[in-house]
Amino acid sequence: MKNTIASRFAYAAAAFFVVGLVVSIGMRPPEGFKGAPPLSVVLTTVAFLIYHLAMLPVIAALPSPAWAKASGFAWVVFDNVLEMMSLFGEGAELVVPLRWGIHLATATWILGASWTQAGAFRWVGVLVTLAMTGITFTGPFIADRGAVPQTLGPAALLFIVWIVMAGIRLGKSEAVTQ
Repeated sequence: MKNTIASRFAYAAAAFFVVGLVVSIGMRPPEGFKGAPPLSVVLTTVAFLIYHLAMLPVIAALPSPAWAKASGFAWVVFDNVLEMMSLFGEGAELVVPLRWGIHLATATWILGASWTQAGAFRWVGVLVTLAMTGITFTGPFIADRGAVPQTLGPAALLFIVWIVMAGIRLGKSEAVTQ
């Protein structure tokens, strides 16, 4: 049986990631606020929460070493905590460094999942890992913490391509049973 469920979740994750990026770039939610969250924060948070949750079946289904899967699951859990911190008004000074730190777990999972594969999927994954790790270590040198997420550009585009490639690969592969 083909792993069409995980494949569909990969496509949904890519779509919600794009929605979250469009809202966060287009509406530029405030980095910290008092009182009820503005609409831009609510929309960004909901899109990114759904995106992260949609990644869970993808992480589970893609062949990768146990340490890589653990990194992927840790990323989803902690990044969702950070999304909720943003919804509650925590500012960029706290949330952004934590988010970039947990993105190292994302990069570890992507590298582990990509390295078990062949062809373009492997090499796009390696590029995503390098781009994500590079921006993580560049972040501290950007004076405006609120602008740091805007620098994700190339890594985000590569990641979207990689997630779609994962969906295609999962749609062609046998379901993993555990």
